[in-house]
Amino acid sequence: MGKQTEQDGLVFEVGVEEIPSQYLTELAEELFARVMAELSGARLAAFDMKWGATPRRLVVMGQVARWQAPEAERVKGPALTVAYRDGQPSPALRGFAKRVGVEPSALTVEGVGAKAYVAAVIAKPVQSAGEVLPRVLESAFSNLSLPRSMRWGTGDIRFIRPVRWCLALLGDQPLAVTIAGIASGTVTYGNRTDHPQAIRVPSAAQYLSTMAEGRVVLDPLERAEAIRRQGGELAEEIAGLVPFDEQLLAEVTNLVEWPTPFLGRFDDHFLNIPEAILVTSMKVHQRYFPVRGKDGRLLPAFLGVRNGQGRALEQVRAGNEKVLRARLADADYFYRQDISQPLAARRPLLDAVVFHARLGTYGDKIGRVAALFDGTREWWAFDSRQEAAWRRGLELFKCDLVSQVVQEFPELQGEMGAIYAERDGEAAEVVAAIRDQYHPGFPGDRIPAQPVGQLLGLLDRIDTVVMGMAADLRPTGSEDPFGMRRYALAIGRLAMETPILGSRSVAQLTRHAARLWNLPEQAGEAATALVQTRLENMLAVQYPVEVVRAVLAVAEGWTSLEERIIWVHGLRQDPDYAGFLAAFKRMWRVIDNAAPTYASDYPLGAEQSLAAIADELETIGHAAREQWWDRVRASLPVVNRFFEDVLVMDPDLGLRQRRVGLLARCCRAYRRYFAAEQLS
Repeated sequence: MGKQTEQDGLVFEVGVEEIPSQYLTELAEELFARVMAELSGARLAAFDMKWGATPRRLVVMGQVARWQAPEAERVKGPALTVAYRDGQPSPALRGFAKRVGVEPSALTVEGVGAKAYVAAVIAKPVQSAGEVLPRVLESAFSNLSLPRSMRWGTGDIRFIRPVRWCLALLGDQPLAVTIAGIASGTVTYGNRTDHPQAIRVPSAAQYLSTMAEGRVVLDPLERAEAIRRQGGELAEEIAGLVPFDEQLLAEVTNLVEWPTPFLGRFDDHFLNIPEAILVTSMKVHQRYFPVRGKDGRLLPAFLGVRNGQGRALEQVRAGNEKVLRARLADADYFYRQDISQPLAARRPLLDAVVFHARLGTYGDKIGRVAALFDGTREWWAFDSRQEAAWRRGLELFKCDLVSQVVQEFPELQGEMGAIYAERDGEAAEVVAAIRDQYHPGFPGDRIPAQPVGQLLGLLDRIDTVVMGMAADLRPTGSEDPFGMRRYALAIGRLAMETPILGSRSVAQLTRHAARLWNLPEQAGEAATALVQTRLENMLAVQYPVEVVRAVLAVAEGWTSLEERIIWVHGLRQDPDYAGFLAAFKRMWRVIDNAAPTYASDYPLGAEQSLAAIADELETIGHAAREQWWDRVRASLPVVNRFFEDVLVMDPDLGLRQRRVGLLARCCRAYRRYFAAEQLS
């Protein structure tokens, strides 16, 4: 076996104080990727490499070659014409040979003719893995990108949490690595509960068994599976099951090193509290998993996860039950206080609650949204019942913000308003609109199912974004402290994925809002641009960005937006598409923003034919895209003949204007579904 194929085990562990769960996986994956990149750059082959991570450690381990791979470097020397004099090495050649450390006779000639030169092939030094790995590991760690960092002690070293130890072994040999000012050694630590003292690691091969001794499971997937399996078994003991929330499971997995699930109980009478409050108290505040019966109803039980085996699990269970009991007692009290009066009684309080310092109170917002609805009343196909539901929803949809439950559990805004409204006997459409007001909150989030909720969500966000643009709250770079991008995407999705706007566009709505609220016209334009940008970013994941932009650029309602994007994308494969694009751009270059004009007395046959085509295209219904495309394809010879037979830029100003105006009509008809000038 050659020495380049010989391998040794490698373990690199950085011990830290508890890393926040939301950053752990990403940080571990990046460290692994950087170590692998550094190994490749250092010519050290690696095998069976993997990463591990717990709240207290980041680990990279596997097998590495004992020696660097050999590599030769070609160094260019002087031109052949100056390398020799009378067949003997010149001073220039001897100087080059001395500099690169080879004999002149070992040099080679590269190139031909006047471009020939001498060159030296120099083998790079081959170092052992023990010599190379310290700088590899130190470089990988020091170049980590941190979501946030802190400084500890008296030095200037920064990391996401203080570094407390470092373990670096190659086989049974320690590596001289320094991480964040901590010199590496041969010891590690178990989990805080079961084995807080140092444990010596004799070799890389014994690292995993040492971790097991210290009650540490390095693989997050193994920890998650242990929680699922043991938690499910515990729930079965009370004829229940645990519908694991994947996001919560990932968080809990990254909070423990050796998961020990346990089952806790709470008093039955707390089940009289709305389920949303119970679940939020358990999941968000305590990181417990609710337990349900086979019928799907909540049981008076929860699944908690302890870090480590430890002792006195009954005491741990009792402590957690006590904490949850106190929180549920508070929630019960807040809920009883809230239902002592109807939701509508809280409406006057919103006049004093600030929505944003530059945008006024929630009462101001409700007034603006009501005025926008009144100013566009004919846009919305609402009957009297829907209009009454919408107006009632507008009065109530922010009232839960001043309820005691939402002040304690902000995650439940909207949900609690719906619960209270339903309890008060409000119409089902009102209840649904209040519950759905914050949806969609992100790509893939659900859309309100009913028109009342769709319109309430749309106009609420139009107010936020248009007023926000006027108040200069626009996002910049990666900064968006007021969430304007999120609101803008919701506007775009509501306009695209529901029929609420019909044939009208977001641009029309934002312009109308700006005028109604006496804002600069630029506020409406900036709001529309932000909405389009957010939609473009979302749709460009699936479709070519130039097609998305071209379809978004035309002033047509967005209800059929995605359908049109798919259609235009397919249209580009049509054999006649290139001819269409050439004809369109030929007209587009001529019209130079001229307005379309109409005439009935075109003297030339080519003009009359083109006018007939424009007439026909303008009468085709918006939904008849295939019919439009058939007529456009048939019109291509007419357009070409027009340019052959007609002098568009006639010296006669009247003729020139009429012909340019006719071409502008055709361009508008050709541009009906997408901005063809943006495509190729």
